[in-house]
Amino acid sequence: MWLTRFVAYVTNHVLAHLPSYTLRHAWYRHVLGVRIGTGTSVLMGCRFYFYRLFGRGGGGLSIGEHSIVNRGCYFDMRGGIRIGSNVSISPEVSLITSQHLVDDPEFGIEDRQIVIDDRAWIGSRVTVLPGVHIGEGAVVAAGAVVAKDVAPYDVVGGTPARKLRERARNLSYRLSFRPLFE
Repeated sequence: MWLTRFVAYVTNHVLAHLPSYTLRHAWYRHVLGVRIGTGTSVLMGCRFYFYRLFGRGGGGLSIGEHSIVNRGCYFDMRGGIRIGSNVSISPEVSLITSQHLVDDPEFGIEDRQIVIDDRAWIGSRVTVLPGVHIGEGAVVAAGAVVAKDVAPYDVVGGTPARKLRERARNLSYRLSFRPLFE
């Protein structure tokens, strides 16, 4: 347990602030077991929370190709997070996969995976709660709290998030954002 806590400290307070994708991504891949696709950028200041180290085979977090995870995001990897390709995650997004059971006399914990499909766009300071599936091409407006699944190509916003409209379905973009010293 002490090793896991030490790795968490180094990850969140040292490595997260290094202005080198190469070093950060190598640490995330080889120490935390995160799967990071080709062309994907995880910017500085992201925090990771986990019960255990997942090893080289992956486990807690998988990110597809050409996705962008912006500054200051929070990944609760305990229940598992799967992010598709060409996904844009804006600054300070929180993906929370674990929660205490409100009616449990022992204050137990439930872990549930979050899935974000290809070409979804998650706005700044969004909170995604355990077990949510965000469909392909969906957009979550800044500041929303997502407690229920979001259908493909829906645009949602608010607290709790609700459908505002639909997004165009002919998306073909490929993200490539890798600013220097981020």
